[in-house]
Amino acid sequence: MNIYPMHADYRFTIVYRGQQDAGYYLESNNLFMAEHTGTHLDAPAHFTPGAWRLDEIPLGHMTGPGVVVDVRDKIGNNSDYAITQQDLQDWERQYGRIPDDSILLLRTGWGEWYWDQGPKAYLSTESQDINLVHFPGLHPEGAQWLVDNRKVKMVGIDTMGPDSGEESAKDGWVHRTLLPNNVLILENVAHLDKMPPTGSTVYAMPIKIGQGSGAPARVFAIVDGRTSTAGLSTPNWAAMLSTVFLLILAFM
Repeated sequence: MNIYPMHADYRFTIVYRGQQDAGYYLESNNLFMAEHTGTHLDAPAHFTPGAWRLDEIPLGHMTGPGVVVDVRDKIGNNSDYAITQQDLQDWERQYGRIPDDSILLLRTGWGEWYWDQGPKAYLSTESQDINLVHFPGLHPEGAQWLVDNRKVKMVGIDTMGPDSGEESAKDGWVHRTLLPNNVLILENVAHLDKMPPTGSTVYAMPIKIGQGSGAPARVFAIVDGRTSTAGLSTPNWAAMLSTVFLLILAFM
């Protein structure tokens, strides 16, 4: 499972798995991990004093029309690329304005590298030194443009975080721009290659940890073609339930 360097390792310990003396079968396990492990959601309190902690986020803030901005062609192999305001506006010229209350997902291609080449390719290092970590992210000016000009509920990305690797080790400007404005952050999002640019409803459901600054999340999208840049329409539940795509099972 993806873990940022210097965070606690994920541990899964089997406590019971088998037939018990009393004649019944039982499974039970212990988990130990950092809040920000695998595919996870950052609450505003992660970087903002007095802001929403995990258990204070309204449920409606964790679902919305899905928008997938694919910037793989612009990034190439540049592990420090930062997605710009211009990149977002280029997407809008092709697909229309990013809708209000949407969940914006940034596809850099790094998530696919994780599956194909492993953690070293994903982080550019196997070291625990965060100064050696490199991955694409969102440019601080791009984040500020979103806050000032668009109304998104959440920004997700298929890397370790929205601050590019070089910036993340320094000051986390993207976190410090989005979270104080109640724009949630999703990190280590998988399977964006299964998603259309528009036409989905995304749900990001974290473990509800009391006073948490973040938590692993089960993220999925219902792709029905009825949600677009025009906004969320009345759902066709039969069609929706028949076309559920799981996006994240927490990089395992």
